[in-house]
Amino acid sequence: MKRIIKVNFFLLIICFIGYQFSKAETSPKTIGPRTTKIHESSYSNIFFVSSKNGFDQRGNGSKEQPWQTIQFALSQIRDASSTNRYAICVAEGTYTGNTIVMKPYIDLYGGFDVTDWQRDIYKYPSVLSGNGKRRVIIGADSSRLDGFIVSKGIVRGKGGGMYCDGVSPTITNNIFTRNKTLAPIPWKPKYRHEIANDGGAIYCQNDGSPVIENNLFIDNATEVGRGAGIAFYSRCTGRIANNVFLYNKAGLSDPLRSSDGGAISIFNWSSPVIENNVILANKALAKNDGGGIFAALWCSPEIKGNIIVGNFCGDDGGGLFIGGQEHRYNGHWDPIPNEKDFYVRITNNVIIGNNGAVEFTMESRGLFANNIIAHNGGTGIYPAGVYFKRSEANIVNNTIFDPFLLDFSVFDGKEKTEGLKPSTIKNNRIWGCFELEADAVVIDNFIKDVPEGQPDKSPEILNDWIGIKADAVFYNKRFNKQIFTTKLFVSEGEYRPDELVNRVIKAGNKWGVVKSNDRQTIEVWGELTGKISFLILPTYCLK
Repeated sequence: MKRIIKVNFFLLIICFIGYQFSKAETSPKTIGPRTTKIHESSYSNIFFVSSKNGFDQRGNGSKEQPWQTIQFALSQIRDASSTNRYAICVAEGTYTGNTIVMKPYIDLYGGFDVTDWQRDIYKYPSVLSGNGKRRVIIGADSSRLDGFIVSKGIVRGKGGGMYCDGVSPTITNNIFTRNKTLAPIPWKPKYRHEIANDGGAIYCQNDGSPVIENNLFIDNATEVGRGAGIAFYSRCTGRIANNVFLYNKAGLSDPLRSSDGGAISIFNWSSPVIENNVILANKALAKNDGGGIFAALWCSPEIKGNIIVGNFCGDDGGGLFIGGQEHRYNGHWDPIPNEKDFYVRITNNVIIGNNGAVEFTMESRGLFANNIIAHNGGTGIYPAGVYFKRSEANIVNNTIFDPFLLDFSVFDGKEKTEGLKPSTIKNNRIWGCFELEADAVVIDNFIKDVPEGQPDKSPEILNDWIGIKADAVFYNKRFNKQIFTTKLFVSEGEYRPDELVNRVIKAGNKWGVVKSNDRQTIEVWGELTGKISFLILPTYCLK
């Protein structure tokens, strides 16, 4: 196998890549749900709904005489348009009944006190429940869903919590929890990797372009289907940003391999932006790929600035799986699209503690730059934490502590290399085992296993890890135990407010990500109870 290597001395004076989430724009206020102000001047009229003291037939939708159900409130608005928008404010309480069908130019806001209509989505939770019997909500164009708990939506189809077919709603500041899609009946696929019932919490298809920001996805699932948190299918775009994904599971009863993407699945020419999310402890069960994020079939997502920690899959890519070709078993292959139509960008992510950091395969093409990779184990039948296979990748400026493997092995028993150029590996710091079994251009790297021509001294990592022994550890009970954070009280702490935000923390075999901190209290995304000693991992900056 031809091997093109050029290793030059380059100065490691400053940390080229800092810890990705120490930037001001990723403060704790910008990740996860938050209470926002409603701009009343944007609406022609605002109506009010309360399950506790409202009446559909006798009410008039005012604060004094609210309606009782969201479905009835929507039915009363018949003239909404781009120049005549409406808002519906929903008081605390649990709302059930038939699936809510949103309407264009009508925005739904939850989290209000029924007495004075002050808003606090944590203090006054508005719960939209499917009661374990039905889908909760169907989205619409030019509409917003903001500040609700969407829970217990179950459907033997796609989108247990929310379904969006060719529409582009804005979905912000919600908690999606315990939503699920059931397996198709009958389910006896001829081949593996068939399409089943995707999108445990949210499903979007057919050119939809939703904005999904500042939400919390907890404990959503598919029995057989991709994307326990979110699934995009068929030329969807949009934005998935500033969300938290915790403990979502794809493939609870999958007999084969049709449940990729424990948190997020992007499939069939879809190209959203996936940015600044915390993706923690999600699972793609059985022999499925992508415990955190899965993308395949000529999708070109831009995956940037995410913290991808402690995710698991039964096959390849515990943190992140990127594929070009679809798995097919009939011998038919797509021609590789040109770069304009198919190019994946994976930049500025922190990928730690997954069973396999990244698999980039099946004739994928794209940029892999400025990522931090550490403490990820092997996955599938391959020992590499970072694995590029049958791909054309520009691998630049990464800091990698795990095994690294680039090869061009066969795919499903067939060799197909037309249309792919050799990968480039440039300006990386690679401390793990380095294996190169394919044509590649290797320039200006520090590679631990390839000392020839490199600096005499290894680059040094900042020694900024922090060992913590907590005086008290308690589970955050807000939101009926649905927020899944753990608070640590450290009497000897002397931390500046929020200086630890988005640092990765480990306790035994449990992983977490710091949500916020003050001088002596640290709040962590994830369930870390039962532990006293904690390690806040280093930022992996170079001195």
